[in-house]
Amino acid sequence: MQVPPVRVGDPVTMAPIVDVLVTYGSDSHDGAFLWWAFALGADFGGNGTAVAASANVVGIGLAARSGHKITFWHFTKYGILTTVFTTIIAWIYIYLRYIAFA
Repeated sequence: MQVPPVRVGDPVTMAPIVDVLVTYGSDSHDGAFLWWAFALGADFGGNGTAVAASANVVGIGLAARSGHKITFWHFTKYGILTTVFTTIIAWIYIYLRYIAFA
């Protein structure tokens, strides 16, 4: 089985940008919410498609080895729903924790 390329560079590339936003950003917030948004977005974004995270590729490979074929679109159908749902919950948490009740 050929393993497709997995994108791992986005969080590494974006961390310095978040650091600059926190350092030179608005004084109205301490910037912790930006780091939380970055971490949760990078984590939950990997649930969207089969090749968005290396764990997804490994899981699909293990499922195939045990006789359960999972296609890209079958994974994506549930992955996108999971990503949207968890991202909404994360946004509500960040809003309540760092903006509404700050």
